[in-house]
Amino acid sequence: MNRNVAIVIIILVVVVIAGYLIWLRSKVQPPVSPQITEEEVVVSPSPEVTPSPSATPFATPGAKEATGSVKQKTSTPGGTAR
Repeated sequence: MNRNVAIVIIILVVVVIAGYLIWLRSKVQPPVSPQITEEEVVVSPSPEVTPSPSATPFATPGAKEATGSVKQKTSTPGGTAR
């Protein structure tokens, strides 16, 4: 038998034995169940938030509306005026 083939077979045997031992350990080890611990939870009331006066996003009744008095420029292909 070639020396390289013997090394590959030894490595494969070690991997198979390690896999078997890991599988066996999972079968023998008792399953860990989550432990329920009773912890005392203290809920403290949060302080009430008082609204502060702020600027409103609404327009005032006497304000003028924006009009379309400014015409937009149209772009030309190439970016130069012709």
